[in-house]
Amino acid sequence: MFMSAYKRRIKFMLNVIKMDLYKMFKMKSFYVVTIIAMAFGIIMAMNLMPETSDTNTSSNKTVVESTDKNSASDSEDNSEVKIGVQIDTTGIKNTTPNAVYVYGKLLSSGIYLLFSVIFVMIFVSSENKNGYIKNIGGQVRHRRQLFISKMAVIGIYTVLFDLIMFLVEAVVWMICTKKISLGAGSFDGYISFIVFQVLLQYAFLMVCATIETVIKNRVFGMTAAVCLSIGVGPFICMAIDIGVHKLTGFTVEIEKYLITTKINSLVPSESMSQLLNLTMFVIVYLVIAAAAGIISTEKRDMV
Repeated sequence: MFMSAYKRRIKFMLNVIKMDLYKMFKMKSFYVVTIIAMAFGIIMAMNLMPETSDTNTSSNKTVVESTDKNSASDSEDNSEVKIGVQIDTTGIKNTTPNAVYVYGKLLSSGIYLLFSVIFVMIFVSSENKNGYIKNIGGQVRHRRQLFISKMAVIGIYTVLFDLIMFLVEAVVWMICTKKISLGAGSFDGYISFIVFQVLLQYAFLMVCATIETVIKNRVFGMTAAVCLSIGVGPFICMAIDIGVHKLTGFTVEIEKYLITTKINSLVPSESMSQLLNLTMFVIVYLVIAAAAGIISTEKRDMV
């Protein structure tokens, strides 16, 4: 009896996820945002490509010199807080860039995060606009299933979107360099980097989805999410840091605990202790976002 009830719940949960996935793939904004992101990715990737030459040596030398200059300028400006999409090459030491290298730099830049958050906010807020939440809300015994479904779909979207972007960068790399190799030899050092970049993106998207679920205001939610994704958060944190220091004398650095800070500062081949810290960091954000989203959905007025 218990097992049959459990199976029914699982089946219903899967059906809700399927409905959300169907809705996501039917949305025009899914394809519009993806196409625009692909266009931006192509342009930025082409700007990051090494200069072609007759010999690999001269090409590699150009790339090394360019990377060293970028690293030097980045280290000089590291203390500055910047707004917008910034391509930070600090910590990326490949002497011969490849498709994985370019993809990694674009992940850290926040360009993919910006486009992802735009679509996720449209997706989450659309249920209120088209009456979907009213229709499905009355059919579920536990409204938390609605938010859990959103968590699953946003996770699928994050992986799918980043995979599409990687394929785009790979194709651009092969066309521009006329090389079939994507840099598989250096991919091992980037595995954990890419995995944690995707996890951090997912955590950020879930926080934004929770903000939209709690406040139920599409304009404010979208504005807040976009502002946070392009680096407004550190400025707010710096103001808080200064205020706390003046009032208490204590020095705090709240910006270190922002997801966007982790995304921008994450580099390949992080130590195991740093990866464990990142794992706990992501888990804490996901638990808080899930709890707030579920509580808000349970108390929500569907009428």
